[in-house]
Amino acid sequence: MGAQEEAGKIRQLAEDVRTLLDQPIEIAADRQAKPDERWAGPTAEKVRGELKVRKGRLGSMADTLEKSATQRGKEGDGGGN
Repeated sequence: MGAQEEAGKIRQLAEDVRTLLDQPIEIAADRQAKPDERWAGPTAEKVRGELKVRKGRLGSMADTLEKSATQRGKEGDGGGN
């Protein structure tokens, strides 16, 4: 596998990591439910807060993967550092 191909796969992984919690966050937001059926209370707020924190951490990991992909791509182009 060439460096450019590896870089592309790393970029795809970064995108997958970045969007990993999108659906659980959408479900936890409970936007589709009727007002009297919404998930509320301290547990709901705690879970939503945890999802937000973890989404941020995943975003940081995805950024690191993107940097790695860029570096890998440069190495494949003979660009070095």
